[in-house]
Amino acid sequence: MTLPPSAQPQDADPVPHQVAFTGSGGAYFRIWIVNLLLSVLTLGIYSAWAKVRRERYFLNNTLLAGSPFEYHADPMNILKGRLLAAAAIIVLSIVAEITPILNLFATLIFLALLPWMVSRSMRFRAHNTSWRGLRFGFSGTATEALRPWLLWPVAVGLSLGLLMPFMIRAQWHYLLRNLRFGNTPFSIDAPIGPIYRVLIISGLWFIALAVAGAAAIGFSAYAAMRGMPSDSEAWQAMAGMGAIAIFVWLAVAMSLIAPWIQVRFANLRAGLMQLGPHGFASSQRVREYYPIVVTNWLLTVLTLGLFRPFAVTRVWRYRVEHFTVLAAGELDSFVAEQSAEAPVVGSEAADLLDIDLGF
Repeated sequence: MTLPPSAQPQDADPVPHQVAFTGSGGAYFRIWIVNLLLSVLTLGIYSAWAKVRRERYFLNNTLLAGSPFEYHADPMNILKGRLLAAAAIIVLSIVAEITPILNLFATLIFLALLPWMVSRSMRFRAHNTSWRGLRFGFSGTATEALRPWLLWPVAVGLSLGLLMPFMIRAQWHYLLRNLRFGNTPFSIDAPIGPIYRVLIISGLWFIALAVAGAAAIGFSAYAAMRGMPSDSEAWQAMAGMGAIAIFVWLAVAMSLIAPWIQVRFANLRAGLMQLGPHGFASSQRVREYYPIVVTNWLLTVLTLGLFRPFAVTRVWRYRVEHFTVLAAGELDSFVAEQSAEAPVVGSEAADLLDIDLGF
């Protein structure tokens, strides 16, 4: 696909288009509470309609160059996918309870289906998302998903995590190289070095936090247990509580590192992406993102979960408003050129298994 000469100036600087979000936590709270109540009253059946309402709210309020994204999924297709997934899980769970051999067999079946589920869910979401009337598309197959979503995770486990950057790169390549807008494909060529740097730095931070926390807990437990007979119930109870506290702290330490990784990877991935001649940039900052995440945790706990829709909205707003499209020319010309070939893109709809599997 070649853009018209007017849409691809060779010497001009890219024109930045920052994504905007016009929604609010209060507006989404009203959608969220209704979705929650109706999903409970219908024993989960309404959750398919709840997903469509949620996706439409966030995409319709996400604007690029003044135009919102749109979500076109049919709730009945989502419900069919969820019923299919639930039936498969129930059958596999029953089979797994019969004998250890059948349990292993059921696990292998689920793992074999995982690449298929990833590919179909990506196709469903892309096909049902549009901007200025032009839909996205995804052409990745289950066979292509086998390596990034099944073989690489096994290799990561066998290498004790040393090969994780290769798995991350393979997943980025699968998701983006098979994604397109209209007829123009996205592309990415992720070098392994920057991914390793992010993971190594985050790993060092995790080790430092884990050691410091475990040492503090250990010294506190030792001080409390001094003078207690090692065979007493009090000593054993204190030792058990110390072990539990260490495991809890490790989970907390991982949660503290996770936002740092998310920000670094979001900025790195955006800078490596292309859509034809157009580039992207993400300007998230750890020192800005951390307060959002921490206050979201605290307020969600203090409100017994009622702050959840506000938390989701705050994170979405921060991420999209720090995402920029670096357009090589006029976006109107680009969309017009793509729209002229839209029938070619639409022809694949008949081939879609038009269900959503919940990913």
